[in-house]
Amino acid sequence: MKRILPLLLVPVLLSGCGLLEEAPSGDRVAPPQLPAVQNEGKAVSDAESFAAWVSEKGSKEQQDAVIGHVSMMWGDWNTPGELGFVVTDHSQKAPAETVAEAFAGWEDNVDTTVRAAVYGKGGELLYVTEPKPGS
Repeated sequence: MKRILPLLLVPVLLSGCGLLEEAPSGDRVAPPQLPAVQNEGKAVSDAESFAAWVSEKGSKEQQDAVIGHVSMMWGDWNTPGELGFVVTDHSQKAPAETVAEAFAGWEDNVDTTVRAAVYGKGGELLYVTEPKPGS
């Protein structure tokens, strides 16, 4: 058994899979589960400002995905390589991707390349904006 175990581990390790359910480290990686919010009041306020902007300036698709669905937002999304964390009640990737698209066009982000990690029901990661090459 001692000789077989290393042979079984080699394909797992070479495949990029780990044995533990841990998020990879690095500032460009969105954790698979929603991280803890540092300032809930500001996160709710930011979400309300975002939804108000989408209500006025967003497309119909963005309005449907954001208004009444985004409850909190926080993070350091204006710093290159960092993320904005967006909490929704969605359970599918398509509306989460639309939320991220609206987030990128939000007036606070218009002149900046931003990345959003959109989480859904139960704090599950649904969509993350990938970094652009060279960013």
